[in-house]
Amino acid sequence: MKALSATPVLFVDRVEPTRDWFLKAGFTVMFDVPEGDHLGFAGLQNNGVQVMVETRGNKNESAGVQAKTKEARNAVVFIEVDDVESVIAAMKGTKVLAERHKTFYGADEITYEEPGGHLVTFAQMDR
Repeated sequence: MKALSATPVLFVDRVEPTRDWFLKAGFTVMFDVPEGDHLGFAGLQNNGVQVMVETRGNKNESAGVQAKTKEARNAVVFIEVDDVESVIAAMKGTKVLAERHKTFYGADEITYEEPGGHLVTFAQMDR
């Protein structure tokens, strides 16, 4: 077996605020899936990096998955970028949890809290 990709799925109360937050960060919508009068699922991408956003207890899922996603906790997503300065400019006015800093592993990074409560770190690696 050879893994081909891994994509975080962020479970949120409402898809739209988190989807729109990622749009601000330079992602584009690959697809939106309705769930009644709102979105139940969205897939986003930026240069091959994908993030999926889904409502907790999404009615399109099996009963077992619905039950587990209702209990879903917050995630931390680490996204490597080529220009952290452009991310900071685009995300102006959004909640910063860790100000821009240099790490011991050579990253120039900043961490935000997106509207669904998940942490998203954008890092430019020193190569």
